[in-house]
Amino acid sequence: MSLPVYCFGEVLIDFLQDPQQPGVFRRFAGGAPANVAVAVAKLGGPGRFVGMFGTDMFGEFLQAELEHYGVDCHACANTSEAKTALAFVALNDEGDRSFSFYRPPAADLLYTTAHLPKDFWQTPAILHLCSNSLTDSAIANNSFDMVAQAQQHGWLVSVDANLRHNLWASGKADAALVQQLLQQADIIKLSDDELSYLAQQQDQRRWLEQLQANRESWIVVTAGASEVNSYSQQAFSLPVPAVKVVDTTAAGDAFVGAWLYQLSQALPLQSWSALLADKSSQQLMLSQAIKAGSLTCQHFGAFSALPTRFEWQA
Repeated sequence: MSLPVYCFGEVLIDFLQDPQQPGVFRRFAGGAPANVAVAVAKLGGPGRFVGMFGTDMFGEFLQAELEHYGVDCHACANTSEAKTALAFVALNDEGDRSFSFYRPPAADLLYTTAHLPKDFWQTPAILHLCSNSLTDSAIANNSFDMVAQAQQHGWLVSVDANLRHNLWASGKADAALVQQLLQQADIIKLSDDELSYLAQQQDQRRWLEQLQANRESWIVVTAGASEVNSYSQQAFSLPVPAVKVVDTTAAGDAFVGAWLYQLSQALPLQSWSALLADKSSQQLMLSQAIKAGSLTCQHFGAFSALPTRFEWQA
């Protein structure tokens, strides 16, 4: 039996620039937590999404796409009070992205803990979210409430910083608020750029140690196409193999999804403390997570680009 992976937060439409026709944008389902839920489901795991859909053509499309890929949406809700968020994504020659968001207002910002099913917390699980659920005070309060309830019920909490500065009213992520969320997480994923921004002028290794001061956490810092650095009871680095990059959209989410999928399989059989001391298991998990991210980079889009279990294990 595996632990369900509940991914909470934004679900939106990515309008991706067609690399063959720069003036043309194609519609894809997206949103980092939604991508992670699909990544888990496509690998054969219990990927579940928690969030709000707009009662518009885009909201209907998103829910249908999630369910098409095997994501459980029973904890989702619908609203007519705001439209579905949109993101226009331009690609450079290396397949790297720049974003233009139409959010807020947006339906995903209106989800509250009152929308959760009554029996939501009864079964042990992993709760995953990212900093895009902190950009508005109401959704930030609900995010911290979700984390607190998860911890009260013995769930593990996973946070991918996933900083998108242009989603914040100030044009820059609130580093202190993001750090507050990270300090409550058991599983943390950062990029090297995010680590630099959040640690600011502090020594980065010391800043990471401060995150781990009060919790037994596993922190992973990705350095693009270079390497992945892991910090728990022991620290190590793994290389990232070179691949031909078509589109980096959802590559980080594929990494996180494969990581959480493996944790969901392992933790019913092994305690969290034991896993944090098991360097060989950690290395295997992250090697497989890197593979998932690399496979995703070689395809265009988000949900459709995430690897299936067959592709991942080939």
